[in-house]
Amino acid sequence: MKTNNKTAAKWLLFTIGILATAMTHAEQQASSAKPTTVDVFKAQVQAFRQTLSLTGTIEARQHAQLATLEVGVVANMLVEAGDHVAKGEPLLLLDDKLAVLTLAQREASLAATQAALTEAERLYQEVVTLSKKQLVAETLMAERESGVAIANAELKRVQAQVAEQQEVVNRHRLRAPFAGVISERHVDLGEWITQQTPAFTLVEQAKLRLKLAIPQEYFTQLAFIQSANNQGAFTESEGQATLGSNAVQVEITPDALPSVLQNKPIIATLSRLVGDASNTSRTITGYVDLPATDDLVAGMSARADILLPDASNTAENLVWLPKTALKQHPDGGRSVFVVEQNRAKRYLVQVVDQQGERVAVAGAPANRDFVVTGVALLKDGALLAINRVIGATP
Repeated sequence: MKTNNKTAAKWLLFTIGILATAMTHAEQQASSAKPTTVDVFKAQVQAFRQTLSLTGTIEARQHAQLATLEVGVVANMLVEAGDHVAKGEPLLLLDDKLAVLTLAQREASLAATQAALTEAERLYQEVVTLSKKQLVAETLMAERESGVAIANAELKRVQAQVAEQQEVVNRHRLRAPFAGVISERHVDLGEWITQQTPAFTLVEQAKLRLKLAIPQEYFTQLAFIQSANNQGAFTESEGQATLGSNAVQVEITPDALPSVLQNKPIIATLSRLVGDASNTSRTITGYVDLPATDDLVAGMSARADILLPDASNTAENLVWLPKTALKQHPDGGRSVFVVEQNRAKRYLVQVVDQQGERVAVAGAPANRDFVVTGVALLKDGALLAINRVIGATP
């Protein structure tokens, strides 16, 4: 019996020794574990409002196919494709010899009619003088007075004929109805053209706008712009509508970025919204008036980021992070890690928006250092060593 007790005591002491050795080894391993070196990103909370990104086409507010008002043979071409023209500048001349000769005939008739009126007035004044001496019959007096009236009427008729023929002569000269650039020339010297024959395509360059096809589901959000436009004053010379404070902001980035923009978007407002949806594409048309610049031309494409109006006048606070800060879960969820007392702290988040290499997440703490390297293998509570701080969202 005593032997069994001694044996049990020895085994107990042996077991305790093994456990103590194991615990000491574990403590030594824990104390010697190296921290994971990571880069962190200082993120800030930003107010988020939904942005609608579309691609549109820059077009001229005035784009016309020009034709002459008379038929005839092209006698002189005054401009070529690519020329900039002013309003009223002549573009093309038709052969107007017959029209000019007819005008000369009518001007001669006008001179004869004016002379006839002068003679009728002289004869009338003669009988007026004689009538004061009672040396003329009343019928002659009435006859001379009638002659003056007839001569006046004839003068007005011939004057109208001369004005009409002068207009015919003028219509042999095609003039620019507005300032712009000749984008196409459709006729050549010596061609016979009619009023239905396009001669030039004239495009206005000073007043450009971006045409957008907006999905129909956004019409309700944007419809109030119509009332803002109705309240605003539209100035034709400036080509702009003065919108109310609720105007929808649009950031425009031309696909062919001109040097003058220096990679900065054009800030504009949604100028007008056409309340008629296409039955094929289910979109509504929106227009954004562009500032005058020589670096944009009609036909260019551009991206428009429309800041959608917020009906509640509130914006959700989100944290914008690089995509590398997200850890993907097998179940489709996502999480991020922040640095707390040199250890990783995990937060489950939801991705709300994405712009390029950045994502907006909800559920993350504000103004913290987020791990952006090695997150795929990182675990909650892991010891961290910060290598560098990248920065904050712009």
